[in-house]
Amino acid sequence: MSAPNFEFVPPAILQKLAAMNRYTLLILTKGENYDHEDTRKIIQSEHLPYTFKLREEGKLLLTMPVNDDTTIRAIGIYASTDKAEVEEMVKQDPAIIKGVFTYELLSTVGLKGDTLI
Repeated sequence: MSAPNFEFVPPAILQKLAAMNRYTLLILTKGENYDHEDTRKIIQSEHLPYTFKLREEGKLLLTMPVNDDTTIRAIGIYASTDKAEVEEMVKQDPAIIKGVFTYELLSTVGLKGDTLI
């Protein structure tokens, strides 16, 4: 990690940056059917069980609903860096299938050992 982008980073931090893990970030946004009368039911009885299944399988590492008044409704972090593989999982989400949410997938990295408290 001696690239010019890191020329001012102290060596101890460079060492940690070199050990970063790669992930795929999911951003869920309001879909065309988000305001449908069945949205809450779909989210609670279909979407949540599906996401918790992926969590139990170790495929989905983190999920965070967004509470602010924005089109972004949630984010998720997948263990896989293969966007095609992650996209197949996301496309099977009942809330995606029913147009409650749309999504974007982004490649990202995180520091090893990071946790939420």
